[in-house]
Parts: sequence; structure tokens; C-alpha cells
Amino acid sequence: MAMISSAFSTLRTLLVAPKFLALHCVVFLLFLISYTLIAEYFGGLPTGLLPWRMEIPLLLYIYCYFNLITRPSPWRHVTAALPIILAYVIFDIYHVLFGRLLRIIEVTDLPEMFLVMPILNSMVLILAVGLPLGLFLHAVQWNRHRPLVWGAVPLLVLVVAMEGFPVFFMTVFERAHDPIDMTSDAKNAGINGRISTALYNEARRITSLEKTRAYRDNSRFLGEFGTMVDRVKDVERKHNVHLIVLESFLDPNLLRNASFSRNPEHPAFAAIFHDKGGFSISPVFGGSTAQAEFEVLCGVPAMRELSAIEFDVFTGAQTLCLPNILKQAGYHTVAANAFLPDFFNSTKGYEGVGFENIYYPVEYAPEADTYLSVGDTADEEFMYDGDLFAQNLAFVSDWLTRNPGRPLLNYIMTIYGHTPHMINLTKRPRAVEIMGMGTFRDDQLERAVNQYYYRTEVIATYVKELMRIDPDSIIILVSDHLPSLTYGPNTYKDLHYLDDTEDSIHLNRIYIVENGQAVRYDTIHHYDVPRLILNYVTQAKPGRSFPVNAEPRDKQIAMSGLREQYMTIMAHAMDGNPIFFRFSDWEARTN
Repeated sequence: MAMISSAFSTLRTLLVAPKFLALHCVVFLLFLISYTLIAEYFGGLPTGLLPWRMEIPLLLYIYCYFNLITRPSPWRHVTAALPIILAYVIFDIYHVLFGRLLRIIEVTDLPEMFLVMPILNSMVLILAVGLPLGLFLHAVQWNRHRPLVWGAVPLLVLVVAMEGFPVFFMTVFERAHDPIDMTSDAKNAGINGRISTALYNEARRITSLEKTRAYRDNSRFLGEFGTMVDRVKDVERKHNVHLIVLESFLDPNLLRNASFSRNPEHPAFAAIFHDKGGFSISPVFGGSTAQAEFEVLCGVPAMRELSAIEFDVFTGAQTLCLPNILKQAGYHTVAANAFLPDFFNSTKGYEGVGFENIYYPVEYAPEADTYLSVGDTADEEFMYDGDLFAQNLAFVSDWLTRNPGRPLLNYIMTIYGHTPHMINLTKRPRAVEIMGMGTFRDDQLERAVNQYYYRTEVIATYVKELMRIDPDSIIILVSDHLPSLTYGPNTYKDLHYLDDTEDSIHLNRIYIVENGQAVRYDTIHHYDVPRLILNYVTQAKPGRSFPVNAEPRDKQIAMSGLREQYMTIMAHAMDGNPIFFRFSDWEARTN
């Protein structure tokens, strides 16, 4: 009874003290709503007012709790608001830079972010987050155990419900809120609040993890996989596949409001591709390259249902992706990545999708068998595309000579062009000046434009040589995502990237060479790339049209089928049992 009495006493104190707390709550809420309206104007998450059915009570509770546990002072109410305001600012900055809502699970990706972030930026970020949090933690009365513990009970109940009973949490949430839009986290955050939507997404992720068990013996999808393997096997003369994912490969000519002292595209590149540059829709903007890789290799959207980054939950277990299809059909599947082996769990990801050999630069993997070396990265930090392509050409040439009868899947993930787009002006002098932008300035954009000039030069050299030594093959070069540059989507909006067409910040360049000829397809998604490749290796004359603008109803039906494939792929990727035991069982049952 004493404990219950103490709990009620704490709750009563939380609701009525300190003096004038109700007035401060109103001021706090008005400030936060005003902030969200201003943040939206500058590219932050959209905001709504009345629909915040869970968010407003949650924010007020947290604000009152923080007031209760901090020391009395003239700045107490400001100090109590700091962590909440900081959380909102982080949500909005993330949206400005990457065009999507931050998810709770993405906290696990912080090490990767700090690995590629300049030291000065890392220090500024740590200071910007650490200073307000430090002020708040310093103000907490840690010796007042009862208010600290009992005041946190409602928050603890919420977390337990989300983590321990996610289906119940989602059901209550969905009944209390407007319909959830599964295609737009940002829209959900505007309608239902940032923190509430993040909690809902985490509950949905946990629920999806539990559901994967039901997809591990998906006989229909295993059957489709087996059928495709047989189709590739039956091709008498198999064609090699060269698939290159280009880090942050921005075509400056698509910035309609920018003009340049010369064409940023190198003449050698233009000579090969002319007007054959197409577009592919990436799942991400500004970062999370592994999401683009997942789509390009597995043929389904990166839905983030089980993790913020699909590769993060891969165990190395074999799953139903393009490299495994080709490997089962007799291809030698190899991947070359110009960065760290464990960046976004790429080693396990590559093993799971079906690469037999994975190569990283020897500087990052000194004990591994590899043909890669980063070369001179002075003033640039990341491995230059020219060095990567030259080494890969030597590898491919040697492979073709030594293995004339076995087809090859040659996959490359570049890193040059990653933010902050550093360029060594001694080795690569400024070739292009940006003109006609008025007062708009973005130093990263200027560097990226000059990188593009030199990148297109070495890509042209690489493709031309590939066409010479392997003429009857398919070569695909696709950008993983657009770089965020300095101002995120605002840069692209101000410079009218692709004339500000809908969702233009997810449209990326794709270049395709089939049997020595550059070809152009209609706009596709990154997850269409495996289908395009399989059409090529089984027919050699695939169609050029991949419709992506279906009617809403058809789109929902198509997405439902893709989700089934996604869950099946992820179930096997996270499984400890070899999938091809199951595949063999299925094959035996059907014969």
C-alpha cells in the first residue's frame, strides 16, 4: 500500500507542481508547434495541429516529468524542454539531409555515419547534441529516487508495450489515429507526430521480425526461384554481367538553373552514351547506399520493415537474390567494394545475396585475398574511381583468359564521390566553373561537378575497354542515390533538378550497354535491375519498357506481391539454415 500511495503522490506532484506548470506547458506546446511550422518551411518534416492524438499528451507528460526531476531554477522550464526540442530538431535535420523520417533502429547505424563524416563535422555534431543533453543531465536531481522512478513508469509502460506487445501497440495506435500511409513516413509524421510515428515504426519492425518465420518455406517463391535458375541454365551461350553501382553520381546537366563554363560530362563519356542516359528510382536520397545495393541485387523494394538497413540483419545465410540465381546457374559471382568490409554489414550482405568472392582494398582487409588497393587518396580520403576500374579491368581480363567457358557476374560498389566530395586539385585541377546561380553557393556542389568530369572520363575508359575484351556482355552503371550536398533537397529544388518533377530527388542516372551498344530503357526502379539482367541473360533482347506509374489500385496489388518476395528474401537472409537445402527439397518434391 505504501508503494501505491507513493506512486499516486508522485503522479499528483507531476500533474500539479511546480507552480504555474500548466502555463509553461501551454507556452512549450505553442513553441513546439511554431517550430514545426517554421521547420517545414525550410524543408523539415510536414506538420499538423489537431491530429496529434498521441503525440501531444506524450510530449506534455515528458515535459512535466522533466520539470519534476530537474532542480528548481529560473531556467528550469527551458532546461526541461531541451531534450524534446533536440529530438524534434534531429528529426527535421535528418529529413532535410536525407528526405525521410528517422527510425529508432537507425541509431545502430551511427558508427557507419561517423566513419564517413569529416572529423570537424563529427565534432560539431557531438557538440550540438552533447551540449543541450549535458545541460539537462546536469540539472537532473539524481538523488531524488522516487520522482525519477515513479515518474518514469508511464514511459516504461509505453516502451514495454511497443517492444513486448507490438501487435497490441499497433492496433491501439491505428484505432486512435488517422489511417497510416505505408508509402510515406513523412506524411505519417505530419499527421500523427514525429515521436509517435517513430514508435509505431519500431513496433511494426518488431512485428515483421516475428512474421518472417511464416515466409521461410514459401513454396511459391522458391518455385519461381528454381524456374528462373533453370531458364538461365538452359541458355546455351551465357553472357557476362558487369554491374557497377556509382556512389553519389550526380549528373550536373540535370540542374536546370545552373550553367557551367564547359559541359561537366567528359567528351569520351558523351561519345559512348550520347542521349542514352536513363533514369532509375532509388529508395534513398543522400545516404544509406546499402539500401540501393539491396534493391539492385535482390529485385524488391528496400521496405525497412525489419531494419533501417536490410543488410544489417543479414547473417550470411543464402537468400533469393540475383547473384544466387546466377551462381546456381553456373556463373562465377564476384563483388568488389572500395570501402570498409563491415560498412553496413556488407560482407554478410554480399555472402547472403550469393557472391562467391568478395574483394575489399588490402588496406582495409590486410588478411584477405584481394586484388584491390586504395592507391593515393591524399586530399580525397576515398579510393578514386580510376584506380578501382583499372584494377577491376585487370581482374576481369585475367578471368576471361583463364576461364573461357564460365560466365561471370562482376559487381562493383564505388566510394569516390562520397560527401564531402573532396578533390585533389593537384592531380585533378578544376575543370568546370559553375556560373549563373546568382547568390546561391554550395562548395560541395562545385567539387561534385568537377568530380563528375573526371569520373565520366575514367568510366568511359573502363566501359570502352570492357566492350573490347568482353563485347557480348551487359554493362550497367547506376547511381546509388543523389548526394545530399550542403543543403539537402533544397539545393535540388533551388536549382530545379529535372524541372522539379515529382519525387525528382530519387531519380538517378542509369547507363546500359548491351553487346557493345549503349541502350536506353524507360524509367525503372532500382529493384527492376535484376529483372532487366535476367531478361538479358535468358533472351539477349529484353524489352525497353518497365512501367512504374501504374494506377493506385494496381500499384497496391503489385506492392503486395513485392512485399511477399521481400519478406521471403529477408526470412532466408536472417536464417541460419542453408536455403538451398530447402530448394533441393522443393525440387525433389516437384519432380
